Amino acid sequence: MSDSTRGTRRGKVSIVLIGGATVVAGVSGYLVTLAVAQQAGLAAYSVFAVFWAVLYFIVGCLFGLQQEMTRAVSAGARAPLTSAPERPRVPVPRFVLLAAGLVGVLIAVSFPLWAIPAFGADQLGLVVPLFVGAVASVAVASLSGVLSGLGLWADLALIVGLDGAMRLAAVLTVLALGGDQTWLAWAVIVPFPITVGIALTVARRRLTPARYVGGTYRGLLWNSSRTITAAAAMAAMVTGFPALLSLFSDGVDAEYFGALILAITLLRAPLLVPLTAFQSYLLVFFASRRATIIRALVLFLAVVAIGTTVFAGLTALFGEQVFVWLFGDKVRQVSDLLVPLVFASGMIAGLFVTGPAVLSRDDHAAYTTGWVVSAILAMGAVLMPWAIGDRVIAALVIGPAAGLIIHITSVVRGAAERRQHISEDVE
Repeated sequence: MSDSTRGTRRGKVSIVLIGGATVVAGVSGYLVTLAVAQQAGLAAYSVFAVFWAVLYFIVGCLFGLQQEMTRAVSAGARAPLTSAPERPRVPVPRFVLLAAGLVGVLIAVSFPLWAIPAFGADQLGLVVPLFVGAVASVAVASLSGVLSGLGLWADLALIVGLDGAMRLAAVLTVLALGGDQTWLAWAVIVPFPITVGIALTVARRRLTPARYVGGTYRGLLWNSSRTITAAAAMAAMVTGFPALLSLFSDGVDAEYFGALILAITLLRAPLLVPLTAFQSYLLVFFASRRATIIRALVLFLAVVAIGTTVFAGLTALFGEQVFVWLFGDKVRQVSDLLVPLVFASGMIAGLFVTGPAVLSRDDHAAYTTGWVVSAILAMGAVLMPWAIGDRVIAALVIGPAAGLIIHITSVVRGAAERRQHISEDVE
């Protein structure tokens, strides 16, 4: 069997493994949302949803750390450090501890500024599980990045699938026992450290090649800061968007707000959950196809466009009926927003494809700029004096459209420069 055949087969197996784990994680997240919304009610769900949004805003920011670890480990795999022992290198475990400490300090110092506006004065106890979850998420993101950089997709799939399944089991247990918001918060947090412990035990020997990455602490922190900034902008428009809305929703009926958050969360998941799980895979994929990166990018964007259109059609036909069947007549008040929310999610999904393509070229500046500009424009739309539903749609369309232009321009320019260099070398 040829090397290319083996590579193709491994690629297909990797997609199946990560895809299967993504299905488990996505279904688990759906069921958590459904269970809490149905058993606790829309008003109580809005509190849980804001905690979930703040937590996964932080997790989303740390996804930038995962991307940088993927890039650094993948680069080391292509050019092993042993071939140049004089090159500076960073011990990965120490870097992870440093990153976890910085995240912990940042939350401890900043929570007085945002905890009460986000959670309310009577729910400040949610800060403690949030702190634990954020620090544990540093380990999850770092380990996921290392596994991706080494191409250990089965181990990465274990993290993705196990984390989601354990979270569903924990939340359902708390709901069955009649636990309050604080217990639900701990149920969401617990899977992070347990998943890391299990994955480290299973993959310990296979992680040996990634004990060090090339570079310095300063360089790795600088690159990580840029990818984390981009990831923070990404999270502001995805997982953290409900929390952002909650800061500018004074006077909005609690049940309407809960229904709106529910619609945003459920309608974006079919598009964004799979692409989130495949971010590191896409980064490695594009990095290995620099010669044909435009063709690969167009193919993935076409798949996203077709998927968005099909999902929007299904939502137009059955969306309102399904939402009313699951959550009652009160969600009918946001039925006019369902299809626009699907198309808005498709715009963000496009950024989830262009982002890895840009980062695979080591163009951290364009990667960060695309996401940050998107978030700034989205924030501007949220601040407009319009109905909250109109603000949501405008934010999730205008922002991503600008980011797509920036990312695609970077990829096209990079491909042109590469062709020019090749032609000059030939001459």
